[in-house]
Amino acid sequence: MRARGLLLPVLVLGACRAEAPAARTGAGAWASPGASPPAGPGDAIVATVDGRPVWGSCVAAQLARGGRSRRAALDECIDFELLAQAAEARGLSRDPEVGEARRRALAGRLVEIGFETRYRTPADLRAAVDRAIEPYAGQLDQPELRASTFARVEVPAGAPPEADAAARALADRIAGALAGETGLFPIHLREAADRIAAGSGQRVTHGDFRAAAREALVPPYAAALFSIPEVGRIAAPVRTAWGWDVILLTRLVETAVHTRDEVAAKLFPDVRRQQFARWVDELASAAGIRVEIDPPRVARLLEGLAP
Repeated sequence: MRARGLLLPVLVLGACRAEAPAARTGAGAWASPGASPPAGPGDAIVATVDGRPVWGSCVAAQLARGGRSRRAALDECIDFELLAQAAEARGLSRDPEVGEARRRALAGRLVEIGFETRYRTPADLRAAVDRAIEPYAGQLDQPELRASTFARVEVPAGAPPEADAAARALADRIAGALAGETGLFPIHLREAADRIAAGSGQRVTHGDFRAAAREALVPPYAAALFSIPEVGRIAAPVRTAWGWDVILLTRLVETAVHTRDEVAAKLFPDVRRQQFARWVDELASAAGIRVEIDPPRVARLLEGLAP
């Protein structure tokens, strides 16, 4: 029976190592089948519970979590061993769920020490991150983008000057009806254009352009669009190759400069997941592990799990 009131330094309890009744067998394992193994060659027994060791590494791990004295940390490790032995006495060590939990814990620990501590930041996977960034290299510096809607009074190719003048006059009337207005939506431009053009005998069409840089648009259209001071307003009519356009600014995406580190941080989670799959495959290859799948059974299983 332990005495919790003894505030002995953990290192002093290391003297128990020489008196421990359990003995090493084989490749460094402890004879007691349920005993926890040492963390490494320098690990020391700081107490025993019914002949099974409590290791200094357990105490150190509890201390590292903070808020504990050395004695409290030791008591917790002793409690772990007591509970483990009590669970074994009840046959819980043979419980399939316990076995599955142990398998998951082993896999989790391997991932922690073999993968997570190795691949923490984009710098740890620089070559892979660089390959992922390469397709986006031209987008690191994003120019201002503008989306728009237009109402166009069409002027057929080769039309006489008077037809062009009539189309411009109609476009001026449409723009005049909305000049100075703010907060306009595409529907406002379309309704105004259709109403004013009704009965004129001139063809008015409508269209939308998604957000684009100035260079992606024909120069006259781009010049008018990028002259609009705010979203929801129109520009004065502009002559394009297809007629006279009244343009409404519907969306503005500000200029943005993205550094390589910003892009790397966004892409890193995906790159890390890909690296994890490769890491697992490398482990299996190095260990000579072969994976076999039964497709018909998998298909039946998935069918049974389908919502």
